Amino acid sequence: MPGTLRRVHHEQFGLVGKIILVWLLFVAVLGIFAVDAASVLFTKFRLSDAAATAASTAVSTYQNERDVTAACGAAELTVHQADPDATMAKGWCKVDTSSGDVTITLRKTANTIIAGRFSFTRDLTKVVQRESASPSSL
Repeated sequence: MPGTLRRVHHEQFGLVGKIILVWLLFVAVLGIFAVDAASVLFTKFRLSDAAATAASTAVSTYQNERDVTAACGAAELTVHQADPDATMAKGWCKVDTSSGDVTITLRKTANTIIAGRFSFTRDLTKVVQRESASPSSL
């Protein structure tokens, strides 16, 4: 009887060890996903800030000079200062010459641990941020 009891305890100990291992693996994977999600959110926040600052700069430049090229040039300089890794695709700076409104569109890929490595999650790491600014009415 004592040998049977030892075997049962040994089998239970092995089962508990496996459960702990599975939980640790689960927590590690969950942690990696949390870090990836935080990276994407931080990229989105930083890109939003850069786009909003660039739009405001472009609005004030357009108000002073009434030149679309100068406004977008000022916005580009602001983007390079705020986030040098941001991508400005064709048509990234749009100025409405009748109202003076400016819309800036920036793109960037977030640095992630796992999400950027798989084709089915790669799109989740691509951040596109569009911000607009209007001239002040004062």
